[in-house]
Amino acid sequence: MRPHRLRVTAFGAFGGTVEVSFEDLACSGLFLLHGETGAGKTTLLDAIGFALYGRVPGERGKARRLRSDHAAPGTPTEVQLEATLGGRRMRVTRKPEQERAKLRGAGTTTEQARVLLEEQAGGSWRAVSTRVGEADAEIADLMGMSADQFFQVVLLPQGEFARFLHADAGDRAKLLQRLFGTDRFHAVEEWLARRRKATADEVREAEAGISGLLARVAQAASVPVPSDDAVPSDDAVPSDDPLPSGDAVPAHDVLPPAGWAAQLAEAAAAGAAAGRAQVARHRRELDRTLDLLRDAERLADRQRRRQDALDTRDRLAAAKADLRDRRAELAAAARAAEVAPALAEADRTGRALAQARVREEQARQRGAAAPGAAAAPGASAAELRAVGQEHVTRLGRLEALWSVSRQADDEDQAAEAARASAAALAAQVDAATAELADDQRQRPGLSRERDQAAEAGQRLPAVQAEADRYARAADDASALVKAQADRSRQERAYVDAKLEAAELVSAATRLREARIDGMRAELAATLVDGAPCPVCGSLEHPELCELRGERVTREQEDAADTESLVASEKSEMIGARLGAADERVTALSARLEQAGFTAAVDQAEANRLDQAARDLAAQAGSLASVAGKLADLQVALEALDQAIADTGKHLAELTEQREAGLRQAAGADLRAGRHRESLLAQLGGQPDLDTALTAARQAADALTAAADAADATMRAQEDTKRAGDLAGQAAAQAGFADLEAARRAQRDAPWRAAADQAIREHEASSRAVAELLADPDLDVALDPPADLAGARAGVGEARQAHDDAVAAYDRAEYRAEQLADLAPRLAARLDELKPLADRAAEARRLADLAAGLGANTLRMTLSSFVLAARLEEVAAAASERLLKMTSGRYSLVHTDARRGAGRSGLGLLACDGWTGVDRDTSTLSGGETFLASLALALGLADVVTAEAGGTRIEALFVDEGFGSLDEDTLEEVMTVLDGLREGGRMVGIVSHVAELRQRIPAQIRVHKGQAGSHLTVRTQVS
Repeated sequence: MRPHRLRVTAFGAFGGTVEVSFEDLACSGLFLLHGETGAGKTTLLDAIGFALYGRVPGERGKARRLRSDHAAPGTPTEVQLEATLGGRRMRVTRKPEQERAKLRGAGTTTEQARVLLEEQAGGSWRAVSTRVGEADAEIADLMGMSADQFFQVVLLPQGEFARFLHADAGDRAKLLQRLFGTDRFHAVEEWLARRRKATADEVREAEAGISGLLARVAQAASVPVPSDDAVPSDDAVPSDDPLPSGDAVPAHDVLPPAGWAAQLAEAAAAGAAAGRAQVARHRRELDRTLDLLRDAERLADRQRRRQDALDTRDRLAAAKADLRDRRAELAAAARAAEVAPALAEADRTGRALAQARVREEQARQRGAAAPGAAAAPGASAAELRAVGQEHVTRLGRLEALWSVSRQADDEDQAAEAARASAAALAAQVDAATAELADDQRQRPGLSRERDQAAEAGQRLPAVQAEADRYARAADDASALVKAQADRSRQERAYVDAKLEAAELVSAATRLREARIDGMRAELAATLVDGAPCPVCGSLEHPELCELRGERVTREQEDAADTESLVASEKSEMIGARLGAADERVTALSARLEQAGFTAAVDQAEANRLDQAARDLAAQAGSLASVAGKLADLQVALEALDQAIADTGKHLAELTEQREAGLRQAAGADLRAGRHRESLLAQLGGQPDLDTALTAARQAADALTAAADAADATMRAQEDTKRAGDLAGQAAAQAGFADLEAARRAQRDAPWRAAADQAIREHEASSRAVAELLADPDLDVALDPPADLAGARAGVGEARQAHDDAVAAYDRAEYRAEQLADLAPRLAARLDELKPLADRAAEARRLADLAAGLGANTLRMTLSSFVLAARLEEVAAAASERLLKMTSGRYSLVHTDARRGAGRSGLGLLACDGWTGVDRDTSTLSGGETFLASLALALGLADVVTAEAGGTRIEALFVDEGFGSLDEDTLEEVMTVLDGLREGGRMVGIVSHVAELRQRIPAQIRVHKGQAGSHLTVRTQVS
């Protein structure tokens, strides 16, 4: 792999587009990449890795933030690398997944990752693939190594190799596994471990089944489980050892003899037969005791029923006397029910009379309390009505006085209106006075405004001209920004159109090849051995072409060609629009410079010019507005002078009118007073006419109401007397001495119904008891009583004995059934265990050997053994360069020795040729660690390259670490790096060391800034 040119846009630290030509740097073979911390030196190396593999190394690749934070919103992130891969000149253009503005509407949309792989052929670029997966596979084939291998052997990260020197075997294994692809050996280890576990699980599962069956047999037979210290015999067998843990093969050398379970099953069957006989005997005894219990229960029931009948007869006889009194009370209540309506009417009229008397008394009290009422306390209804009529007559006389009251009110209103008019005139006087003062205050300010308007008219032309100049510049600047944005869009559209056209051309080519293959297959289908080929004439047809996939028609091929041609024409049309956009940008820039403004504008500068134009336009508008008021201000000033004179004259007139109104109000007040004196003399001591009318009306109403209440009381007395006479007649006819006797005999309807029902039920019960005692079934002696307790006790004892026998038989039968089922199953499981245990032991031995356990004394796993062989090759290759860098002192050697209890196989030692002592690499100094790391990285690159099929790597990038070297050592390292240039290899060094800038003339310097980083390239020639 040899890079020729790299172009980066909106990637990492670079907000814009930067380009590096490695062809210019390749003249010297060795170049320096330097710059400030955080400027983006590593970003360039990341861009190479992203272009080739679609990702960047290390933690930066996990963050997935490739787009530059400094990039403009419309600038897409893109990396283009032109390099020789596998002897072919290739160009890779790759875009990551990123957000971009929607073509229609607001917001953003996610643009998927895209790639364009092209190959140079005949001086032009031919599209090879536009599909990400296909392009990645093509690049991987050309590179001959994976992304992880490339990141280690081309982009040499010295810090990682320094950690590798100090790491333990596990961390070293992780790096070596990524580079040398030992997954297949890990897969073998894992398969063996899974096989060991699976076979051990099978044995454990089989022994668990046997153990479970042993426990179930022992439980079913109610005997202990055989133990491992018991002596095997026909009656007892030893039990299993506890099951082992982990993947170890369980022990199974203590198992029960085969006849143990069968003997238990035979004994259980005999016990079940004996239990059946016991159940039949106890069943017969239970039936006999149940018959005795039923006889005793029948006798007890007859005795109980006879005793209940005798008790009921005695109770009914005792209730006969109370029943006679109940019959007499019920008869009196029936007669009282006939008198009830007359009694209710007498009570109602009595209550009405009492209420009428109360209302009459209340009415008389109100009449006496009314003002001016002169009726006697015991006056009759007619007298009360006559006094009320007198008050009605006085009420009419008082109504006639309303005209005098209205005259007084009219005079009051006239006086009030005159005073209100005077008050309004006073307010007008105050307003006129204030208006006059206000006009006099306004005159100086109005005079100043007129002078300012005249001055604004003189300044207006110059300000308007400057505003117009800035407005034209703002329009041009805004148009320039839009033209630049349009040019960027056209550039992106041009690239996208080219990508689309390349994809369509590639698709058309594939269709054409597929159609040709189909034609070959059709021709091959007609060939017959011995018949000549219509193309070459051969009689032999050793390899016939077969159709793969679907057949492609001429129409499909033509449609694909047409579509690719349309896409190509579209890209050319977009290229023409891009040229027009460039011309538009040039024209607008020239117009801005001619107007005295800078042509390097952005949206912020365009906004500033537009704001300046707006400010000047606003200033000109303000001046024009002020100048336009000059004539109006002159007229207003003259009008104000006239208004001051008119307001003074109007103020004198208003003052005269106010004084006349006050005189009218005084005359009206005098006339109203005389009318009210005449009215009070006729009111009879009342304060006003309304009060006098109210008093007369209340007295007339109260006396009339008292007379009506007296009449109602007389009518209620008559109704009460008539109702009392009728009630007395009805009570006498019903047989009662007086009304009180009839009231005492009254009972409500529910009581009467209940008493009648009780009498009927007593008579029915007496007849039923007599019939029951006459029944022959109750003709039984009550003494002695039936012995129920003894019969029940006998049944209980017999039932318990029967239940115990049934339970014992059920247990014996269940035990026999279980043992009959479990015994053959246990024998079968014992036969299956032996081959399973043999397979598990064999799998365990192999898995332990591959995992560094058991007989593996070095504790080295299979993958570690493979990695140790690779590490031994790396150490040998690294030692060749380390000996040169250290003047023959240090070399690296692989060791199988273990660290403490750790595993062996991935150890590294630094051999000191001066002292003859082998040291652990973790004891090297900082400078020695760098030298060993660099040698290890270069040696690893050689081994990985050979592992990848000898793919030639024509470019190396060494990242940092040179600052820890002294001058002599640095010279040795530079000699080694200079030797890497043999055969045209290009070597790039990433470093901050200032001395390297003097030693290496070819340089790439990265500068950082607020708008993103940029770079400068210095070649040996320049």
